[in-house]
Amino acid sequence: MLLYNAIGFAVSAFVMVRAGSYAVRFISRIAKADNISPFLTSFFFIGLVSSFPEGFISIVSAIKGEAQLGLGTLLGGNIADLSLILGLIGVAGGTIRIHKREFAHEFWLVGLVMLPILLALDGSLSRFDGIALVSACLIFLGSMLGSDHVLSKIANHSKKLFVRSFALFLLSAAGVFVAANFVVKFAEGLALDFKMPLLLVGVAFTALTTTLPEFIFSLNAIRQKLGDLAVGDIFGTVIIDATLLVGLTAIISPIAVFGVNIANIGVFSLMAVATTIYFLKPGKVFTRREGVLMIMLYIIFIVTQLTTSLQ
Repeated sequence: MLLYNAIGFAVSAFVMVRAGSYAVRFISRIAKADNISPFLTSFFFIGLVSSFPEGFISIVSAIKGEAQLGLGTLLGGNIADLSLILGLIGVAGGTIRIHKREFAHEFWLVGLVMLPILLALDGSLSRFDGIALVSACLIFLGSMLGSDHVLSKIANHSKKLFVRSFALFLLSAAGVFVAANFVVKFAEGLALDFKMPLLLVGVAFTALTTTLPEFIFSLNAIRQKLGDLAVGDIFGTVIIDATLLVGLTAIISPIAVFGVNIANIGVFSLMAVATTIYFLKPGKVFTRREGVLMIMLYIIFIVTQLTTSLQ
């Protein structure tokens, strides 16, 4: 069964990532044609769609009564995005430059990333907690949309191009949903094979798989010297995962937190977001050296989770 579950997990994850990459491509066509700023285009549109793999896994797992897998995937994915993914694109792309201070309120990033962890310190995430997280996300996204008149630009979009691109986007999203259902199934099998808590499977393994869409997009953006696009994607994905998706998961199925040290996840989340903000200040250059440091932070996180959770 171990080999069957491992192969099934890998194949399902591959299909999910491929479908997710197509969804990113089609929605980005809409954003590009609307003359929205690169950072906001990436933050809202690409970041939203890049969250689809882990989002579908979280929702499907919650519907199946396995919400711990979804929570682990979302929290682990956020740490992976802010450390491993950022580090890898820095190492592979050479340098990252942020030209504008479009994300001026860093406290939003810190507060929204840490909010679900703070709410989970009592050992659970209730439906009330979920509503609070979704509300926080909607308030933040509303302020972001209003800052560049995004909705009015979309309203003036070419209807024919919009319908075609949106239809292809929905088709790709459906592929993500179907594949995510199988990812959950095989992740449950692996958890039983290794006698691991589902929350740990999500944090250490599923989370890595679901960060591939933002890694691929951000790496391509860096190679084209578009640092704002790369960072906007990562920031958007992280905030949507931490608030909207964790919130929806908790609303569907309240989550009992056990199998991992949530305070430990909180410490690494805070370290990851703090170093990200420091390294990516406008005018600074994120080099391969900083990239290696971020990758090391993620490795320490994974080793810590595995050693403490499997004792």
